[in-house]
Parts: sequence; C-alpha cells; structure tokens
Amino acid sequence: MRNIFPKFKINIATYVLILSFFLTGLIKNIIIIYFIILFHEMGHIMVARLLKYEVLKVEIYPSGGLTTLNKPINTKISHDIFIASAGILFQVFLFLLVFLVYQKGFLTNDSYNIFITYNKTILLFNILPIIPLDGYHLMRAFMEKFFSYTTSFYISIIISIIAIILFINYDQVFSLNNYLIISFLIFKIYQEVKEFKFKRIKFLLERFLNNISFNKIKYNKKINLNLLKKDTYHYFKDNKNIISEKKVLNRLFSYK
Repeated sequence: MRNIFPKFKINIATYVLILSFFLTGLIKNIIIIYFIILFHEMGHIMVARLLKYEVLKVEIYPSGGLTTLNKPINTKISHDIFIASAGILFQVFLFLLVFLVYQKGFLTNDSYNIFITYNKTILLFNILPIIPLDGYHLMRAFMEKFFSYTTSFYISIIISIIAIILFINYDQVFSLNNYLIISFLIFKIYQEVKEFKFKRIKFLLERFLNNISFNKIKYNKKINLNLLKKDTYHYFKDNKNIISEKKVLNRLFSYK
C-alpha cells in the first residue's frame, strides 16, 4: 500500500474546515472525523486493488473522500457493487474494532461517544442516493441490472436531485460545514450531467473496441443503442435480419 499515499490529495475546502475545528478547540473531533474518512476510503482502495483496478487519486473533501479509479465503464456490475459497498463495510468493521478497544479500557467514554456519533453520521450520509456518495453508486449499479446504461443514468440523476432537495430541507443549512457539503454535492450532480454525453460515447466505444465478457444476451425489436445494458450483449432486428450490436457500433464508429 506504500505507493497509494502519494495519490492522496486534500481539497482546499477541507483545510478551511480543519482550521475552523482547530480555532474552536475541537481538535479531537476533527482527528476522529478524518480517521473514519480515511478508513472508509481504504475500504474502496483495497477492494479495487483486489479486483485489479488502478487507483488514480484519493481526494479528501469536507464531506468525505472520493477515490478515482482507472476502471472501464463496462465492468461487471458485481465489481461496481463490491467497490461501492467496501467503504460502508469497513466502517462497520471499524466500529467493532473501536468497540473492542473501548471494552478493554484503552479509550475514554468521551472519545468513544464522539467516535460513535461521527461514525454513524458519516455512515448514514454515505448511503444517501446522491452523487457521488456510495449510496448513489450502489443504486446506480442495481439499476443497471434491470435497465439500460442510459435509462439507469437518468433515473439515478432524478433520484439524486430529489434526495439532495430533501437533504437540504432536513438539514436546514445552519453551519459552514453543511454549506460546504451541499455546495460540493450540487457541483458533483452538475458535473455528472455535463459529462454524461462523453461517458455514453466511452461506454459505446469500449464495447466496440474491446472483447468484453458478457453474462447475458438480449434481442431487441429495433436498433437503439440507448437500450444497451451492462453485462448484456445485444442483438437487434434490422428489417428481416438480426444483427449484433458490434455491427451497429461499427456503423457508428467506422469511417470510410
């Protein structure tokens, strides 16, 4: 894991938050918060590396961490689920570990209670279906089991927007930390929508250029690339003929 640490980057907004905690004397709190966040991100990193994906960057934001992987879009859905859920599972493991340490008397009541509060808060926050949180990636992966890549994106975006509106109304935006978190989430939703056109082309191009292993085969009554699903190879009806998605993609990407 030694070559992972140079890939960690602290966002400038995180420094502002850390400074605010130091100025108010909440040094123990900020140490515990970012210890939990780092442990959470290590879950994503370890599972990603076990699945042979390269870790490009781990950025630490006020609201948590964001691990960027060199991972094709057309990966197995099960891989997406394993990676997205790893941070949450690591936090559960961390709770058990800290509980044992507390039971042995190596941790004060105050430190333990602070840890429990923040660990629970960060865990619940991460399962929200809002971009780029783990809850969104898990929701998106399960959507892709039943819907096409394009349809899954639009449904997930709508749910993400509804969820952040509910989050803002519930949270009431009373603190600097919450302003930073909500601004970050809104920016990430905007960024995801803006980048979807590029990601869709990348999704199609991967299927055209690479020999991907698919779990299922599906026949469609009309040619429509928006029907393509991850983990599924498609055939289309073209007049009286049946043609593969590879041939349809060849029409799109090949030049005479």
